[in-house]
Amino acid sequence: MQVIFTSLMVVLIVISIIPVSFSLPTLIQDESLQIQTENCTDGWYVTGYFLPLEIEYSSNVTPINIDGKWYGFPVNFLNEVKTQGWGKTVFGDFLGWDKQKFYFNSIPLDANDNELIVGTVAVDPEIIKMNSKITIPNSPSPWNKIVFNSNDVGPAIIGKHIDVYTGVGLDARKEAFRITGNDYSVCIVDGILQLPQKKILKDFDFEMTKNQDWIKNIFLWYEQNRISETEASNALKFLIEQQILKVK
Repeated sequence: MQVIFTSLMVVLIVISIIPVSFSLPTLIQDESLQIQTENCTDGWYVTGYFLPLEIEYSSNVTPINIDGKWYGFPVNFLNEVKTQGWGKTVFGDFLGWDKQKFYFNSIPLDANDNELIVGTVAVDPEIIKMNSKITIPNSPSPWNKIVFNSNDVGPAIIGKHIDVYTGVGLDARKEAFRITGNDYSVCIVDGILQLPQKKILKDFDFEMTKNQDWIKNIFLWYEQNRISETEASNALKFLIEQQILKVK
């Protein structure tokens, strides 16, 4: 299969107008299969942050003033909120810390003012654009399987540093510590291609009809090891089903 893909890549680069036909062996397409193309770099520092629950903290209570009203919270809870950015109070609302002051909100927010959810990471926007999709393939399970959204920022997130939101409570705190480490690989996801229902396809001959640049990219990605042989094969099947490639 390596020889077939390499040869086809050369042919597709040279020929831009003349239809090309070729054959592949029997292939099986799995349900909900995705093709991800990624640009990966090494040497990243990854940390975790979480949302503390006031009910899980006990220490001396100290007063704080929010919008002219006084409230009392455990000192260790307030310190955690300052570090993590948000905390949930025993009354059910959320206490935030920003610009050196506390404030209340009905939900915890990321930097885009959307609800803070697992799958969010904080990044340095000078290094990774906001609203990018990223993976951390050598992080501990299950984080290595998640496609994250770079929707958050933080004053300590500078350079090749990513902060992963791990959820709510002390269990999430443990996960934040577990994911923290150096020398991680971080991948920017270029795109995701959904491949539909399961099918078994017999040997075929293919003829290109249009969108040849798109088709050439499949072979280029395969040659650059950005997608696997199985992913490249399934991408071709997807193109057949969409009638971008014709079956002879």
